[in-house]
Amino acid sequence: MNMTAVPNLSLSAQELADMLPTGVAFLNQNDESIMVNRRFQELMTCCSAKSFDCWSKSIHPEDYDRVAKAYFETSHSKRALRIEFRTRGQVSLWRVLMLAPLDDIDLHRLNLNGGGFICTIADITQEKTAELFQVEIAREAQERKEQQERFIDMISHEVRNPLSAILHCTEDILEAVKDKESSGVPVADIAQAADTISLCIAHQKKIVDDVLTFSKLDASMLTLSPRIDQPKRHLARTLSMFRPQLRKKDIHIEYKLDTSYADCGIEWVLADLDRMGQVLVNLVSNSIKFTAIANSKREIRVSIGASTKRPPSYPPNVVFFESDESALRLDATTTPEWGDSPVAYLMVAVKDTGIGISDQAQKRLFERFNQATPRTESVYGGSGLGLNVSRKLCHLHGGEIGASSMEGEGSTFGFFFKVRRDVEPSSLDPPNYDESEIDQLCGGIQAMSNRATGVKNRTKSPEIPEDPIITHIPEISPGAASDDKYRHSLELAQQVKPDEPSASDRQILHPDLEKPTPSLGAYEPIGMKSDTKGNRHVLVVEDNNINRQIVSRKLQSLGYHVSEATNGQEALDAVQRGEFDCILMDQEMPVMDGKSATMAIRNLGRDSTPILGVTANVRATQQIEMLDAGMDDIIHKPYRTNDLFEKINQMIILRSKK
Repeated sequence: MNMTAVPNLSLSAQELADMLPTGVAFLNQNDESIMVNRRFQELMTCCSAKSFDCWSKSIHPEDYDRVAKAYFETSHSKRALRIEFRTRGQVSLWRVLMLAPLDDIDLHRLNLNGGGFICTIADITQEKTAELFQVEIAREAQERKEQQERFIDMISHEVRNPLSAILHCTEDILEAVKDKESSGVPVADIAQAADTISLCIAHQKKIVDDVLTFSKLDASMLTLSPRIDQPKRHLARTLSMFRPQLRKKDIHIEYKLDTSYADCGIEWVLADLDRMGQVLVNLVSNSIKFTAIANSKREIRVSIGASTKRPPSYPPNVVFFESDESALRLDATTTPEWGDSPVAYLMVAVKDTGIGISDQAQKRLFERFNQATPRTESVYGGSGLGLNVSRKLCHLHGGEIGASSMEGEGSTFGFFFKVRRDVEPSSLDPPNYDESEIDQLCGGIQAMSNRATGVKNRTKSPEIPEDPIITHIPEISPGAASDDKYRHSLELAQQVKPDEPSASDRQILHPDLEKPTPSLGAYEPIGMKSDTKGNRHVLVVEDNNINRQIVSRKLQSLGYHVSEATNGQEALDAVQRGEFDCILMDQEMPVMDGKSATMAIRNLGRDSTPILGVTANVRATQQIEMLDAGMDDIIHKPYRTNDLFEKINQMIILRSKK
């Protein structure tokens, strides 16, 4: 017969307490220990009359004040306490302190007439680590959700914005077609409307292309397709797609080879020049946008150089970030299909005389480059995706990208990529330089617009030779001295910390698709009140030049007097100078967004001025925020002119009745 062993129950209370994995101490009213177990003694770092002083030096310095304050407040109030803290040391452990007052029975048993406490300290490192891990997972999930929402908002804004211009220009063309004689619309204006449509379509196509490329890069699904080609000819053909746009904007372009290109003996290379052409298109597109609205001379220069060693930057006066390990691992030019021919680095620079980049915008730009993360705020060029995609494409091709700029003094962007030098093949399939059908259509429409508006007669067609001259270009030569723009951009770049989170406020620099043209309707200076009796005075606040011009012209044709503002701050200034019957307030704008401007206007006491929010954002929470800011109603892009007209009239009538 098996007998179960009977445990020894003659252990003392102290011996039983010493067996507990938790530190236990009984304290009198003066915080003096009258009994502690072995685990509590192990936690003690010194001997003192006060129990707290015996073990508190093990508390992490960042948690000490919080724990000490709670401990002594509880001791005096004789309430229960539960508090968590970290320990000192290279690896911090988590502890939980529980302090509870003893009841009358226990006080009598322990002969504590003035009161006392039981104090326990337990190790909760495992549980706390699991808890913090779950918190981090939840935080990352929330961050991904918010980033996804910002991404969707950005795409919605970038796609819907041009749709408004397309819709309004289409209305103009349809009106002209319906009644050729009575409409009195000149052919040049029709051509201008068609040209605007083509530019908006091209903008949307670029956004879609950037999104698709970014998605493939992000999912590691984009691969390079190396082929033997001539870089100088390939990139020249890439640049030729901009000829109609350059001619219309009267922008002079230069395409040159640096002497370093010839010194390296570059002629035929194995590379994926289509992908590098995509980077060039992004940079030149930005340069055209910002050079077209500059007041000084309009010039863009594209230069190509070469090096047998990986350059720290190109040109020397462009600020680059050193590629980290993750970026270097993206290099796809080391696979067997690239062969073992000598390596060279092709270097491309795009310099313009445009408006430059503001300091704040440059910080955001370098923040993106430094972190190489898919931020969605607009920084420089459309959606902000273009430069992010460009940098990842450079990484994929073993290269890097950088920039230098000063506001009002133009910008220089440069990038390089790794290639394999090769020789002219005996037989070579002709490369496919055909533009997409959309590009061909847009180019044809722009050419038609140039003829109709007389641009061809006024300006010379830009020359982009496939065999450009080789020349020494001082500021991009390897030994070039630092210039002011480089030092300025370097100082801004150094202010950006690698772990600094990207700001999620309004966009800093949102480029317009086009510079205003007189044929789309002139307007009076902001704040000028119309003298025409009975005319309603409307303030159009919109940062996109095309949309602002078209809306102003439409409202003028309906009998409204129109003033314009390009951002919320200008709108606020205009309201302080005069009164308006209605304000059309765009939401996404630089300097001050629509919500901030609306709240500032309401704070001026202009509660009776109707404000109609105009936005491409469609989420319900965004609409609620706009209404809460003080807007009376919202109209979503794209919208028809009649819908806008009805909204304005309804708001004016409702306000007049109040």
